[in-house]
Amino acid sequence: MEPRQYEEAGELSPPRSTTPSGRRAGWFSSPSPAVTAAMRRLLAAMTALMVGIAVDHLVAGDQHMQTVLGILCAATAAALAFVALLVASASDAGLELMRRAGLATPSRGGRAAIVASVWFIVVGLCVHFAGEAFEPLPGGAWIAGAALASGLAAVTYHVHHRALDHDGYRTFNLVAMVLAAGSLAAMSATSRTDWWTLNFSTLGTSDDLAAFCFNAGIVVAGTGMAGLARVLTHSLEDPRFRARRGGVVFVRTCIVLLGASLAGVGLVPIDTATDLHNAFALGAALCFAVPAVALKLAVPGVSNRLVAVSLVLVAIEAVAMVLYDGFGLFNLTVFELVAFGLVFVWLIAVAVLTMVSVEASHAKRAVTRADRRPEPAILSRQVRTLRAARQPGSRDRVRRRARALSRAAGRVQGSRPVRPRRTRRLSTLGW
Repeated sequence: MEPRQYEEAGELSPPRSTTPSGRRAGWFSSPSPAVTAAMRRLLAAMTALMVGIAVDHLVAGDQHMQTVLGILCAATAAALAFVALLVASASDAGLELMRRAGLATPSRGGRAAIVASVWFIVVGLCVHFAGEAFEPLPGGAWIAGAALASGLAAVTYHVHHRALDHDGYRTFNLVAMVLAAGSLAAMSATSRTDWWTLNFSTLGTSDDLAAFCFNAGIVVAGTGMAGLARVLTHSLEDPRFRARRGGVVFVRTCIVLLGASLAGVGLVPIDTATDLHNAFALGAALCFAVPAVALKLAVPGVSNRLVAVSLVLVAIEAVAMVLYDGFGLFNLTVFELVAFGLVFVWLIAVAVLTMVSVEASHAKRAVTRADRRPEPAILSRQVRTLRAARQPGSRDRVRRRARALSRAAGRVQGSRPVRPRRTRRLSTLGW
């Protein structure tokens, strides 16, 4: 896709790569701005639908989809969530269409606050419907929900405010939200109240609305992750990262396999084929850990900050595995929640941190080029001088402007040097 298409759509243009890895990375093409905009609308609609289902179960309880109050609350919540997510994830072109239609558009901070608020509500409702799992903690589910929702909302606000211009981040944020909202709808509608004592995948085994929401959310999230692999990693093609031959393709392939493994977890419920389901889950964990550890080897120019974040996330997953399998401090549900969260955090970190580095480099180059340009005031005076020179009877005025222009440019006023006449010898005068 041409950079001009990104500029017309108001998106961040991918860098032009000169590395061998970047030239060979076109086997998985980036979706066009129109395609990513359609993806965002679809993901926002799915998220809003899942939130509406959860609100209906929250208001009506066991009589879900049967009371007028529950249906009205669910429809209102779904409509508000859909509009909020569309506005928060819109491109510059979409915001311009809203302004032309006479609609008010929120500021950059307002859009980040909208996304943070949606994440706060989703996480808070998830903790509410899984309250029994948080009872052993100090303060119970209320304290845990407030802490988790507030922390995630604060982080989301900071990241969204910083990476709002990144088309891949805005779309991938909705991919993660679909997974969270699908899990929320499954938690609210499941008939198995003890699902949290077994594993997270139990939500997809009840053969009802809860199973459909859970499995559909995972499949859509995995498919979206695989489809956005190039968009999330296009900044790595910048020459400043010095990607090795095949380095970007390696990272991108791991992300595609990660999304395919995640979709496989939803397509094959754990009660249908346990071994195959576990194989998909293990493949997803490996496809996250391997590129996170080998990122510095594949792309030597990445920042130490991104490398440190990747290694810390892998270490957290390893510690969680030891605490679950070795010491039995928590069940499989908690470990799966930690693993899913680390995967999405790492992908967002790769997209955001590399984008920020590339933007800083481009801004530095732009400042350097701007310093080399002449002053715009002098340029405008030069144009006026040339225009005045074409008019008849304006020689004196042109000369005065030329002298003023020379003084403004810091040059010595140009004038033809006067040579002194040669002094005659005294012998020639008869002395």
